[in-house]
Amino acid sequence: MKAKVPFDRKQLESTVKGIQGIAHPVRLMILILLSKEEKSVGQIVETLGVSQSATSQHLSKMKNNGILNCRKESNQVFYFLKNSKFKDLATTIQSVFKK
Repeated sequence: MKAKVPFDRKQLESTVKGIQGIAHPVRLMILILLSKEEKSVGQIVETLGVSQSATSQHLSKMKNNGILNCRKESNQVFYFLKNSKFKDLATTIQSVFKK
């Protein structure tokens, strides 16, 4: 008897895209950082100690993968998690892998 897969094809593709969106140490730290509150690009750069160009590339990938959204305020761009399920994911990841 064939086991039923818990995801349909579209859900599976969306899930893989989301996992790829956080599958890097910097992106995972961005996920955890933004699970607490929205931050400007400058705040993220300062907190993570990563160059602005590298941070912007990671933010762009996360946005393209459906994890983040952003808003502009004057000359600053603020990023935040697109959906509360990503906050839950950050909490779960921290809980599972915490020493």
